[in-house]
Amino acid sequence: MSLKSEILKNLWRSWSTRIGIIFLTILISISAFVLISYPADFGLKVWSNPSYWADNPKLAPPTWTTIFSKEKLPHHMIFEIDEPTRFHRELGMKVSEYKIEVNYDYDVHPSFLHILIENITFYSSRPPRLEFFISRPDNLTIRLASLLVRGPTSLEEPPYRRYVESPSRIILTEDQTVILNLINSLNENYGLSLTLEDVYKIGSAKIFFGCPSSHDGREFTILKGRYSIIVKAFFYDEVSRVEKVSFILGGRVYGLLGTDIIGRDILIGLLFGFPVSLMIGLMASILVTSIGAALGIVSGYVGGRTDTTIQRTSDIIMNMPLLPVLIFFTFILREFGFRLFLIILILTAFSWPGLTIVIRPMVMQMKSSQFIEAAISCGASRRWIMVKHVLPNLTPFIIAQSIFLVPSAILAEAALSFLGLGDPTIPTWGQMLDYGFRSGAIYLGYWWWVIPPGLLIVFSTITFLLITIGLEPMLNPRLKTVI
Repeated sequence: MSLKSEILKNLWRSWSTRIGIIFLTILISISAFVLISYPADFGLKVWSNPSYWADNPKLAPPTWTTIFSKEKLPHHMIFEIDEPTRFHRELGMKVSEYKIEVNYDYDVHPSFLHILIENITFYSSRPPRLEFFISRPDNLTIRLASLLVRGPTSLEEPPYRRYVESPSRIILTEDQTVILNLINSLNENYGLSLTLEDVYKIGSAKIFFGCPSSHDGREFTILKGRYSIIVKAFFYDEVSRVEKVSFILGGRVYGLLGTDIIGRDILIGLLFGFPVSLMIGLMASILVTSIGAALGIVSGYVGGRTDTTIQRTSDIIMNMPLLPVLIFFTFILREFGFRLFLIILILTAFSWPGLTIVIRPMVMQMKSSQFIEAAISCGASRRWIMVKHVLPNLTPFIIAQSIFLVPSAILAEAALSFLGLGDPTIPTWGQMLDYGFRSGAIYLGYWWWVIPPGLLIVFSTITFLLITIGLEPMLNPRLKTVI
């Protein structure tokens, strides 16, 4: 059996190494998936863009939490219609009608109701008009609002297109005109005297999907049954059309891990943190071990003033507290941008002395070995001996140390991000924790915002620690056991 096969066999014998390798495979697989499927500018154009998450519920717990809820909570629902449900003519105009029906049987009202209009194409110089209706289970049909599309300018030629790059979003539960039409209809049919102030106290979504349960109309209960939401598009020509109409019912729960205060899907942010954390750990580890090992070999083999200079420098840097130094330099240099790479460089600059100090005595002991003396007698140069003889014998130890340094780098970045000194353009687990704590998530009970990123930081650090534990018996003969 070859030496390589023997090393791999011994590695796989350790339970900690087996678990660590399985965990590492999971980390690498998820990181590869994210790198393939996520856009390169995800941080700026997606994660940090509030308009991207405008149609998500805010601070919604995960969907699976409904298992433990006594009430039946509405899920987040999106209905998209590419073709009209029916056509008809009205006052000489073509009317395209888009309609969805929802059998609402939940115990709680939704968080909001949005309608999105995308890509309107028309040919007439007279722009189209859209009207919005809701039909409730109490046989009440209410005209909510209308939208007059912007007409063509003198520089435009048909076909005229509107809402191509960004849709027109009508927030029915917040639009004041919509709410006034709603309460006027309810006042007329139920004999109430609701005002805008009453709606703000009760909640517009509760009134949309509820009926009065008191004579004065100040209390509402959920009105279950079939709702119809209708959009009518009025065109002055026969070929004009609306590309897509979307109806969005904001849920009280959302996705696998819920949302944060601006509606961002926490699962999406956590997945993006996998390659970021892995990159931070590996880059910092490679740089630290490369510099630390190189200086340790030079210090131990060359000796003299070179050895003294390297060791005294190592002692000075080694005695500096790492986290305060990281905080200081990151805060001072953060205006230069590329904060993530700045963190890696500062980590490297203040982390290499430990490895240098440990490697030096190992090299000094190796220096008196017979194979080194044989190389010197053959006329080999110092550089040749250090590269071809000393380094290969230290490689297993250096690799083990590099693996051990990965979790330290991940934890250091998480600590800096938690303190608000991370890179704001790139979502990391530490940054998500920081934003959650600053928003009071831990005190207000939004546990899904802070626990998952914390667990993933622990998971990634444990992964490399388990592999290091499995490598230790191979590097330290005293720890070897007879199997």
